[in-house]
Amino acid sequence: MNDELERGRILQAQHLAAAAAAHRDRRERIATAAMVGMLANPNVDPWRDKIAVDAIILADALIAELDKEVKP
Repeated sequence: MNDELERGRILQAQHLAAAAAAHRDRRERIATAAMVGMLANPNVDPWRDKIAVDAIILADALIAELDKEVKP
């Protein structure tokens, strides 16, 4: 019984680690796309300090909206 419990805990930890890695990858892909879009805009100073932070904020906002449940 203890072996089964331990195996369950290991599988749960592996699942959580995989989910966290997938979230980081998704966040990075979206932030990269946002930053590319900002850099393509001639009105955005590419050397400003917070461009990467802004891209991450945009990515987080998009992920939050995408993850909301769709109501019929």
